[in-house]
Amino acid sequence: MRTREKRVSTVHNNVKFGIVAKLLLGILIPLFVVLIIMGVFLGIQGSGTINEVMSAELDAGSNAAANEVKGFFERYYGITECLAATQIVQDTVMEDTQGDITTGALYNSLLKTLSLIQGDNQEDMAYLWVAKFKSGEILQNDGQVYGPADLDYTTREWYSLVMEKGGSVATEAYISVNTNDLMVTVASPVFVNGQIQGIVGIDLNMENLNQLLGSVKVGNTGYITLYDSNGQILFHPDSSLIGINATEANYSSNMLNAIVNKENHSAMLYTRSGTRYYGSTTSIDSVGYTMLGVMPEAEFVSYTNGILRILVVGIVTCAVLLTVICVFIALSITRPLKRLDAAVSQLADGELNVTVDTGGHDEVSELGGNVARIVERLKEYIDYINEVSDVLLQIGQGNLAFTLHQEYVGEFSKIKDALLHIQGTLTETMLSIAQSADQVNAGAEQIASGAQALAQGATEQASSVQELSSAVQELSGQATDEANKAVEAGEFLMKIQGEVEKSNEQMSRMRKAMEDISVQSSAIRSIIKTIDDIAFQTNILALNAAVEAARAGSAGKGFAVVADEVRNLAGKSAEAAKKTNELIENSVNAVKHGEELTQTTADSLSVVADGTHQIVNTIHGVAEAYRSQAHRLTEIASGVDQISDVVQTNSATAEQSAAASEELSGQASMMREQVAHFKFEKSGEYIPPVSHSSMPEQDEFTTDFSKY
Repeated sequence: MRTREKRVSTVHNNVKFGIVAKLLLGILIPLFVVLIIMGVFLGIQGSGTINEVMSAELDAGSNAAANEVKGFFERYYGITECLAATQIVQDTVMEDTQGDITTGALYNSLLKTLSLIQGDNQEDMAYLWVAKFKSGEILQNDGQVYGPADLDYTTREWYSLVMEKGGSVATEAYISVNTNDLMVTVASPVFVNGQIQGIVGIDLNMENLNQLLGSVKVGNTGYITLYDSNGQILFHPDSSLIGINATEANYSSNMLNAIVNKENHSAMLYTRSGTRYYGSTTSIDSVGYTMLGVMPEAEFVSYTNGILRILVVGIVTCAVLLTVICVFIALSITRPLKRLDAAVSQLADGELNVTVDTGGHDEVSELGGNVARIVERLKEYIDYINEVSDVLLQIGQGNLAFTLHQEYVGEFSKIKDALLHIQGTLTETMLSIAQSADQVNAGAEQIASGAQALAQGATEQASSVQELSSAVQELSGQATDEANKAVEAGEFLMKIQGEVEKSNEQMSRMRKAMEDISVQSSAIRSIIKTIDDIAFQTNILALNAAVEAARAGSAGKGFAVVADEVRNLAGKSAEAAKKTNELIENSVNAVKHGEELTQTTADSLSVVADGTHQIVNTIHGVAEAYRSQAHRLTEIASGVDQISDVVQTNSATAEQSAAASEELSGQASMMREQVAHFKFEKSGEYIPPVSHSSMPEQDEFTTDFSKY
């Protein structure tokens, strides 16, 4: 029992592990794959998005700084352009002052105007001046006047740019001789009658602009760099780089080309002095400058790495939650299946006292209910089989006094009818055989009485004719009488042979009843075959469900596992049907044993009939011999001889009749013993069985008749 319980427990554990493993493999792996794919996709998308965000932030910083620079220069562009468009400036550049601007009528007014403008913007504006082409002079806001001898403005960059462009311009940065500061000159032409007659210019100190640019932050560690039209660095957090050309700053070729060519690039990876950066370049077209927003690579990718870490943590968290949920779902499925498997395993081991309780209201609970119905039905079938087997065993042992207690329903009612028919038929047959045996025994007693009378008469006759009869006469008389008696004995034995043949017919009917039992056993087999077919169809349905689940893909795998367990249950049901069929086979074997006993009895009756026939033939042979002898003795003997023959014949007939009666009595006793093997009730009287030890063996029985 412990071994079987251990085996059942192992099966249960295997079932649990198999279903849980299949559910986890069928659900979690696809989910994990989906999560990984989504994680990779989101990582790529997130990385791209973060890159776009970082690029946008870098671009925004560069554009904002560029707008500041643009606004800075446009402000002073506006001042120079407005000043160049004033009447006082235009009149001054056209006034003929004989080479001395200070003698002009408008000198003081212009100087005051320049001073006021410079005073309002002195934080950026170092000098505000007007160049007068007519005299070649330059008047500064501080009253300083530079003549052609002092300064040849035609050699200055701002002059060339204005004349070339015909509009407002900004020069390259330069170091002021007076202040040693980085300076930029903004200049606008003075048009009179469509001709450039002078230039209004401002010498701007870049210090304030650089401070402004220095306050611009790009990310956490990024910064802004400004380049003029020639690639000279106007601003850089590293002050040692201000004033040098970008070609000397160890930029990688891609960034150097973008700066020199004033290209617009978004988040371009480059190197400077071996360090990797991301840079966004913005061209300031109004002044020909280039703004570069810089962010170290480590900061640029840190956000992407952070997003990736968040995604990894999120995916792992989702995976853990999904695992817990799937394990919970798997256990909710396997628990009722485990209980159902335990019940089915007990059924497979032949235990029907099981309780099937799966709980819930799902398909598994419905399956459990069906199994419970099968258990109840099997219990009824087992009761039927047990009672039929017991009855057949009793019949095989010769007991016909049995009672059926079960209520046979459906096809099993035919078994009950057949058993009752067999009981009635066998009881009637055995009683008939018993009556025939009594009749044979009575006939044998009559023959014995007649033989004794004949023997007594012969003795008396022999004594009365001893003196008159010779040996020949005694033989003649006896031969005649014995021949007549032999004929009478033969006729009586013929009657006995008829009774034996009737008994043989009754045994044939009993054999037919045993064959009916075999047929009904075959009917039981067909019922068991129906149960086995149901299990087979259940297995086919489970297989079809598995095929449909395979077609459903990943959504149907859990159901495929469930379908596989249903197929296993169908197999166990088939096993239970097989064991039931084995019980039926045992019953059939018991029937066969009864048939063998019936056949033995029939063979014994056949031997009796044959023996009786041999006795008849023997008596006829003796009668013919005595007739022949009597005919010969008649020719020799006279009346006395005839008396002697009659006496001798009577004596011989008596002896033979006595022997024949003994044989008939023995055969009747043997027939009685064969019938006594059966127990049955007739009119309230019970006939006890005769023990097998009192019966003669088959070989001895045959030997008794061989002498005839």
